[in-house]
Amino acid sequence: MFKRTKAHRHEKAQEKLNLKLQTDIQVLKKQYLLADEQDDSRIKEKGIGDKQSFKILLSFAAPFKFQILTALFIIFLSSGFAIYSAKLMGVLVEKGLMVKDTKASLTYSALIILCEALSIFLIWRGRLLLSRQASNVVLLIRERLFHKLQLLPLTYYDRQPQGRVVTRISHDVEGIEEFFTSSLGNLLSATIMTFLALTAMVLSDFKLGSIMFLATLPSLFLMFKSKDFLRNSNRRVSKFSSAINAKLSEFLNGIDVIRAYGLEKWSMREYNQSVDQYLYAQLKGNVLFAWSMPTISFFATVPLIGLVWFGGLDIMAGTMTLGLFVSFVRYYDRFSNPIMLLSREIHVVQQAFTSTERVMSFLSEPDENSTLGKNGTLILDGKENRLGGDIKFENVWMSYQNEDWILKNLSFHIKSGEKIGLVGKTGCGKSSTVSLITRLYDFQQGQIYLDDIPLRLYDRNALREQIGFVAQDAVIFKGSLRENLAGGGVLSDFEIIEACKTTGLLMALGHDYFDLNKEILEGGVNLSVGERQLLALTRVLLKNPSILVLDEATANIDPHYEVIIQNAVYKMMDQRTCLMIAHRLDTLKDCDRIFVFHEGQLVEHGSLDELMLKKEFFYKLHHAQDFQH
Repeated sequence: MFKRTKAHRHEKAQEKLNLKLQTDIQVLKKQYLLADEQDDSRIKEKGIGDKQSFKILLSFAAPFKFQILTALFIIFLSSGFAIYSAKLMGVLVEKGLMVKDTKASLTYSALIILCEALSIFLIWRGRLLLSRQASNVVLLIRERLFHKLQLLPLTYYDRQPQGRVVTRISHDVEGIEEFFTSSLGNLLSATIMTFLALTAMVLSDFKLGSIMFLATLPSLFLMFKSKDFLRNSNRRVSKFSSAINAKLSEFLNGIDVIRAYGLEKWSMREYNQSVDQYLYAQLKGNVLFAWSMPTISFFATVPLIGLVWFGGLDIMAGTMTLGLFVSFVRYYDRFSNPIMLLSREIHVVQQAFTSTERVMSFLSEPDENSTLGKNGTLILDGKENRLGGDIKFENVWMSYQNEDWILKNLSFHIKSGEKIGLVGKTGCGKSSTVSLITRLYDFQQGQIYLDDIPLRLYDRNALREQIGFVAQDAVIFKGSLRENLAGGGVLSDFEIIEACKTTGLLMALGHDYFDLNKEILEGGVNLSVGERQLLALTRVLLKNPSILVLDEATANIDPHYEVIIQNAVYKMMDQRTCLMIAHRLDTLKDCDRIFVFHEGQLVEHGSLDELMLKKEFFYKLHHAQDFQH
């Protein structure tokens, strides 16, 4: 009995512990990954009202305001001719048809046709001019978003799913694009037409015009009331659309793992769950729109019955002529149709406002100047004025997003031209250390010096130009071999080929088949792993950096390419300060010193032989074969 009770208590305790661990994991995930802008937790912070959204959209169009105002004036003229055509319709009935004057009837008919033709031509010209400027506005927005991508710190990309970032540049901009290319023209023309038609009705008969205006208030009220529901619906749709893209991007990047582990059904189930959420939100919004549109149209059409009734009574009483009545019917037609058009466009407008909300949230994200501090002004041109490569850390403390300390009171001095190996268990701070030197992340306490100058005084872009970084996984872009090697720079074929000879890329690709115009597919899938790594090394060599950082550059390479790459690394290390994150003794044997990291601290340093003789951290790591980055 006692044993069963003890076992039961143990099971209960284990269940509580597991539950706590799951809760802690969820909390950490919520703290690390940023919530979507449309999540309830962030909507109060990131939400923007309709009025503010409209102002922002107009601000995007500010550089093209002259052309847009010209288009607006042309649309105004088009509406004016349409209203004058309605007036002429009444004159035709009264002065032509009723008195059976053929000449007058033909004259007014021709004038009506002319006005309608001019109205159609002008609305076409105005909308054409507006659509052209809309394309320019959308191009400007895309350029601003892509420019923002270049300014955001790596901490932003660490905490944002890749698919969500892609959604900002694609789906959200498309929502704004539809507003400028379609809805803006409809809004302007409908607003102008409604105003002119209402003015014509009130001036023609103040009492009847006022009654007709008041009779349309229910439809206007319903239209403006439904916009808030549509906005919330669009927010949900946008959030789940972003989630679909994030999930899709994740599965595409991990397709080899999904295929290797037979996770197709699991991934399909996960993706379908995101699609179902999107579908439910979309259908919910469609149901609302399906009800609101016919209802608004009904309330906008009902006053026409009242117009016929009251207008007919006035005609019989002799207080209104038949011609004026016909004109009034045409005026109201010009007045009510834009209202129904606006009710159809409100869905698109609200989607544009939601997209604007998300785009502005993206554009308002703090850039590197905010997260890393004001950029320095010291610029090294990389030719005569170069970095010497002397690196000094003094009591450096560093953490990501105000979490636990990753580096703790780190101090060391690397002399110019030294070859330093960095080793330690996974998560001990090796990669974080080299990331600080390239100013990809910031440190909170202490000081870092390059050539006895504080790191923060250097211009970040100029500094990065003189630091070559080769990671374990080479990043290859779609394009020619020359474009991948030059990295946007202007280099001669002779310079590129000489660098390829130095690194061994020329030999690896084959002298007979070496072609700088060879097309490289996305991710370098038409190259072997070793060829991709040699390409990355050659690209760095062409950059001619003063400091070289190698982050497991020879990991996962077959013995044949490992020898070639190792020889290339030795050639590149000549007369350069080199920081090498590595675990194999063969890679570390040519290092002047080895730094051993443990839990964010430098616990040991010295030559390979010295560390092996000490039989402390490095010795234990080596013999335990626990060298993982």
